[in-house]
Amino acid sequence: MARSINSNTAPEKSSIGMVSGNDRPLSERSCRSIIAVYRRHMDWILHLEHWEPLYAEALVELNLPQPRRGINLRAVIDSLLLENKHELVCWLLEHFSGQFPSKDALSFGDKFGLELWNRRKVDLSLSSVQFNEFRTKVKYALTTQHRRYKRAQTVLFRRYQSLTHKLVNRQVFDPNLRADAFQEASMGLLHAIDKVEDNKASFGSYARTWITRHIRNYLMEEHFPVHVPINLASKILTESSKEAGEPAKDNKEREPSKYEGLLKPRLSIDDMADDSDGNAPRLLSDEGAVAPSESLSEKDLHSALIGVLSGLTDKQREVLALRFGLEPGTDPRTLASIAEEVGISHQQVSMREKRALQKLESALKPVYEEIYD
Repeated sequence: MARSINSNTAPEKSSIGMVSGNDRPLSERSCRSIIAVYRRHMDWILHLEHWEPLYAEALVELNLPQPRRGINLRAVIDSLLLENKHELVCWLLEHFSGQFPSKDALSFGDKFGLELWNRRKVDLSLSSVQFNEFRTKVKYALTTQHRRYKRAQTVLFRRYQSLTHKLVNRQVFDPNLRADAFQEASMGLLHAIDKVEDNKASFGSYARTWITRHIRNYLMEEHFPVHVPINLASKILTESSKEAGEPAKDNKEREPSKYEGLLKPRLSIDDMADDSDGNAPRLLSDEGAVAPSESLSEKDLHSALIGVLSGLTDKQREVLALRFGLEPGTDPRTLASIAEEVGISHQQVSMREKRALQKLESALKPVYEEIYD
């Protein structure tokens, strides 16, 4: 199932583009500037080394994502939404009990415009009285800046919300999946807003990339019989594709991939026999019946996916991986940045992406329609 957008993460309900207390509308450029500055402040705070011992406890306490295979603690914190980073910073300020360096406190004052102490009047570390005063002023400044961020987030979210509907309707053919896909698309838009830069680049194109990535990741997860992290899903398809292309050794059949077990069809709970007496063994109600999951297996969606991937050129796969951030720990990239890295023109990158997506769509759409027919 898709993740729900909770009230803390969702944009606040206020007049679109209006600053509380006056009728002056917020332009998109102003919103981008507010968010970019706020994000830089949050990232600077969360990279101060004296918080490190508290991170693990804080993530558990605040019910935030935890480190997992392939994603370490630092990567988890960097990937949090700004709403969650704000919660984390407030928690750290409240629970920090060590010696807080004076130089970092004075840097806070410079970044947030706080009136603190003269550099000559403080020791290397703040006293408990000084730290309490510092914490109070910082939390007030953070609250003020966070409110400005939420207003800017609301303006951008509502301005581009129609894009989530458009992309979901284009990419999700099964009506039963569209509600959850829309939730994922909205999360993609929120991530794009949180990472927006204060420049002249098109935010619409950047948001489209993030939204599309979230929708496709959701659809990919739906095709796996068990829950698989999306970075592992990419690894499964990549490894299976490589093994499928390798010739068999010693004329023996190729051994199945160690991940292929994850692609086996689900066993539906509806297929289990009633064991209400508590003693009867669990047996299939009809061994000759074909479960829907087995029918799906017979369609051989896995083979179709492998065939499509192998049909792309190396250059097309490279562009897609960079464009949509398919490699673990990577973010979606713009066409311009890909062109610069690969050493080709912006137009060539665009053409490679277009051709690759056309191949994927033309090959997978008939299979998808057959499965849900």
